[in-house]
Amino acid sequence: MDDSQSEAHASRPAWLAARRTLGRIRRRFALDRFDVFTRAAVEGFVAPEGYSYRWATSDDIAGCDEYNTELGHTDRREGEARLEFGHRAVAALHADVVVFTMWENPRNINIPGHLKRRLSPQQSFIYKAFTSPDHRGRGLYEGGMRFVLEQLAQQGKRELVGYAHVKKRISRKGLAALGFNSVGRFYSIDFPLCRRTLVSRELAHHFPESLPHSGVHTVPKVGVQRS
Repeated sequence: MDDSQSEAHASRPAWLAARRTLGRIRRRFALDRFDVFTRAAVEGFVAPEGYSYRWATSDDIAGCDEYNTELGHTDRREGEARLEFGHRAVAALHADVVVFTMWENPRNINIPGHLKRRLSPQQSFIYKAFTSPDHRGRGLYEGGMRFVLEQLAQQGKRELVGYAHVKKRISRKGLAALGFNSVGRFYSIDFPLCRRTLVSRELAHHFPESLPHSGVHTVPKVGVQRS
């Protein structure tokens, strides 16, 4: 083996180690895109046949089961705390069983770990929607949004706000079906030892007041409509 071959052979382990390190860094890097949508409040809600909607009470939340609502013991306890803090939950019932839930925040867009922006008094934000596996495909998500839109219209509010990850096809389909329009987007960049959220100019213009994240009552568990 000549000198050049010996040097190449000696440098190969270092090169492989560097490549493996770069691969690990790439695997830990994540870039997510979310769009924020709005829709004017309007009356005209009709529940899907066989279902009824209402604002959930603390008893409704306490009585939810995990299979139909995804709310385990801790989630139910946190949900009751959110109700006390002024959030509301939409419940769709079938044969007196809650089979769909969706939450409303009347003060802020709050997406923990990503974004918190102040709403105007004329806006509300919906988040964490879930449909029972046995009742999917029956329009309960769209029905829940229509219920909130009508409730807001009756209260004199003008706009409902929602969001969806770029890959959440069911959520985006439901929002589009009701005529929600994107008002901007934000990007979440997750890199080793660093996480940043970048907000588009359009979104910052529509919701100009950024807020610091706070405690559990104002930072509900993130969720989106699931198929």
